[in-house]
Amino acid sequence: MKKLFNFVAAVFAVSVVLAGCSKNEEKTVRKPSENIDSSTWIDNLIDGKAAAEKEDKKIFLFFSGDDQDQSSAELKGKIFNLDGFISEMTKKYVLVNLDFSNSLFDKASADPLASEEEKAEAAALWVKLEENMRDAGLYNIQATPSFFILTKEGYVIKELFFDQKPQTVDEVFKALDLLADEIAEYDNLLASARSGKTDDRLAAINRLFEKTEPQLRYLLSDFCEEYIKLDKKNSTGMVGTYVIALANSRAVQHYFDQDPLAASEEFAAAAKSKYLSPEEKQQALYTAGYLYANSGTDDAEKIKDYLKKAYDAAPESAYAESILSMIRMLEADFADSGVSEGDENSAEGENAQTAEPAAE
Repeated sequence: MKKLFNFVAAVFAVSVVLAGCSKNEEKTVRKPSENIDSSTWIDNLIDGKAAAEKEDKKIFLFFSGDDQDQSSAELKGKIFNLDGFISEMTKKYVLVNLDFSNSLFDKASADPLASEEEKAEAAALWVKLEENMRDAGLYNIQATPSFFILTKEGYVIKELFFDQKPQTVDEVFKALDLLADEIAEYDNLLASARSGKTDDRLAAINRLFEKTEPQLRYLLSDFCEEYIKLDKKNSTGMVGTYVIALANSRAVQHYFDQDPLAASEEFAAAAKSKYLSPEEKQQALYTAGYLYANSGTDDAEKIKDYLKKAYDAAPESAYAESILSMIRMLEADFADSGVSEGDENSAEGENAQTAEPAAE
């Protein structure tokens, strides 16, 4: 359990998706639609989660690019859009397909000569595509097609891989059948994490995090909070790890809201926790400085202050020398350039990426 959270990687894995998004727009989360039809594919995860919660079902999540990759459209034609597949799958799953076809983005780009009704339809489609892009970032999608089995809350039970592209409905069903025991184990862990003896709940939460890929662990933020509440005396010695993990989860959301300064502040606040070991405090302070340096700020003195505090927190750690070197390089840059530190904050942001003590 030592190397449980790769929080810097998680934060920046999603930040690229957000580059063109509006801060105010991203802070508005749409409510689920009314009268959701879960008898077929749903085209967004907000409605998919709402349907899954109502029907107490898991989610089969499919990221596609029908006119981009070489497989999505073919798989839909041969398997996923067939009545036999849909009718059988919807007995246990809510089907969600987030498609990123170029044609959808073209359709969402309003024509200046379009009617008001057409412009409204394009605007609504663009909102939905932005939602889907956000979810693609949350699930760290690198390519389409991609498949996930989720809980109704959106936790990742399993990413589904095929050794060879399936050709029939039965091949997909057989692949899902092979996961039955793993899915059942996850269900049992969730139940154990939510109720029972404290020690058993803590162990189950640890196991949930171990079973989840590092870049997807921030989806389990509510369990971070629960762990901290359950182990107030830090009897497991793991509370500091979950304090950092919770800061990471919140920082990811701030990045989706295009607020990197708030993301930095999450780690600065975490560094004050009494549960952190010196090394964890160093990680938190370094990450606060790293995020601050990449926020566009002109306050290079604060960046250096974060780095100095990070070094001082654990001067004998494996990463301390790297942090000290970064501080010296920053100071040397100021001396050589003869300009104020504020003008050099972008250079510090680049230096910070050369050594990431927080990423394990």
